Formats: sequence, structure tokens, C-alpha cells
Amino acid sequence: MENNQSTMEKFEIVKCGPYRFVGKSVYARAGQSDDFCITAMKSDWVFEALDNLSEYATDDIYDAALVTWDKYDDKNQLMCYTAGRFMKADTPVPENMDYIDIPEGYVAKCFARGGDAMSNSLQMLKGKVEQQGYQAATWEWSAEIFPNRHDVLNNVPNHVMGAYSALR
Repeated sequence: MENNQSTMEKFEIVKCGPYRFVGKSVYARAGQSDDFCITAMKSDWVFEALDNLSEYATDDIYDAALVTWDKYDDKNQLMCYTAGRFMKADTPVPENMDYIDIPEGYVAKCFARGGDAMSNSLQMLKGKVEQQGYQAATWEWSAEIFPNRHDVLNNVPNHVMGAYSALR
């Protein structure tokens, strides 16, 4: 039986932004983020295009899959998932890509290693946020963070995954 236990590598609450999250958006049924994250990790063309915008890079260098509730399609119950990166607020958007402007604010960041780090990092983040007396503003935006998305794709043992969430 596979060990699904993960260990928390890092947790912090920091003031960030403003950002422009640049990438490629897709709509998927709510609750199918794992399927989308696998797709996001395979989006090499998106990350290669963002590599070419290095002058707009932020200190948040990781590839990510962002979920934002303000783009929720209530009629069809579809959520907007965007594979991309947190870039500077004035980043030009490459052709065939999308963006989401994120205002300055507080963000909880959590990184987990090993086990089912993809889902455990978000659960760990929520637990730590509540311990700190905050509520995760997941209706605003949250993100799964891939410090090395190829480790996840290649099932490298003991890989690291992260989760971010806007706070209120």
C-alpha cells in the first residue's frame, strides 16, 4: 500500500502583489481540478512563452494552476482553471493566452513533500490558515504550485507540491 502521508516543508503568510497571472485558461466541472492539474503540468508551450517574458517575472517563479471563483460559470457549473505563472502587474499577455489581475493582499503559502503532496498541500494550508485565525478566501483565488512539474509527471518519489490561497 502506498504511503499518502506528506510532510509540511514550509508555511508562511505574506503580503504579495499586485500580480498578473498569465497563462492558458480552460473551464472544467467543479471538483475535477486533479485532471486539470495533470493537463497544466503538460502545458510546456505556456511555460516556454512565459520564460520569454523574464523581465516581467516575479519572485514567485513556480509554474501554477490557478482557480478563481470570479470566473465561475454558474449556468454550466464550470470553474476557470488557468495554467501559468504569477507575473508583474504590467506584463503584456502573449497571443492565445489569458490573464487574471490579482490585487495586492495577503497570501498563505504551503509546501508539502512526499505522499499525495498534490492534495495534502492544500489541506495542510487550510489547517494552518485556520490556526492563524484567517479564513482562506478560496472564492477569490487559490493555486496549486509546481516547484518542479516534471517530477510530478514522472512520479518522482518524495516530490514537493505547493498551495497558495488569498486570505481575508
